[in-house]
Amino acid sequence: GVGKTTLLTQINNRFLQMQDDFDVVIWIVVSKDLQLGKIQESIGKKIGLVDESWKNKSFEDKAIEILKSLRKKKFVLLLDDIWELVNLTEVGVPLPSHGVASKVVLPTP
Repeated sequence: GVGKTTLLTQINNRFLQMQDDFDVVIWIVVSKDLQLGKIQESIGKKIGLVDESWKNKSFEDKAIEILKSLRKKKFVLLLDDIWELVNLTEVGVPLPSHGVASKVVLPTP
């Protein structure tokens, strides 16, 4: 109710304009019904992992694939409408490292 989605939209658009700075910009609307599989699906689609074999992979295998892919990329992950704690490592999002300056934006309610 204070404009978090509007602000996230502006941040997303700014990062998209700075195409040379990041390999991929990922925006996901999480909502109250937190489903980690849906977060994985959104990330997988954005980074080109989703194909026929993707559907048959376990949650853990998808997390490993996401981790392998994102570890090599400079990315921005914007998570909108979060209502509870999200374990990004469980989903496959790599922890920040000194070698790759990726960003995660989590607006709070």
